[in-house]
Amino acid sequence: MKLFKKIKTAINMPKGNKLLFAEALVTSACVRFTLSFLPFKIVKGWLGKTNTRPDIELSPAQLLQIKKTYHMLKLCDKYAFWKTECYTLALTGKILLRRRDIPSTLYIGWKKDNGKYEGHAWLKTANDAVISGNMDLTQFQVNAYFS
Repeated sequence: MKLFKKIKTAINMPKGNKLLFAEALVTSACVRFTLSFLPFKIVKGWLGKTNTRPDIELSPAQLLQIKKTYHMLKLCDKYAFWKTECYTLALTGKILLRRRDIPSTLYIGWKKDNGKYEGHAWLKTANDAVISGNMDLTQFQVNAYFS
């Protein structure tokens, strides 16, 4: 029954959203494959410049595209057959936004909880909107960020 609901949801999407959803799924699959099987130096090229943040004003069209990308990443996380962890989604969102010339910053941080370290990745846009990795980010110490 859930499969039919998922198919119905995909069919009822507007055409532009279907294309963005398909692009998000394919990009997420490629990112997941790369993170699983290829060396990190390949991924590092996708991340961008280390420890820099964009400082520009975003147009209303860019803000709308950011909102659409945010929703498609949530759907991708829900409907993908593979693991879409925070790092996969953040990198997928960064690639999707880069294709649309929208600057973003991917953050990688750590926290220590009961003696165990936990890593997290999240993606912010130039207006500081978090579009992937939403959780209490104040708990995490930023280790690196890439624009």
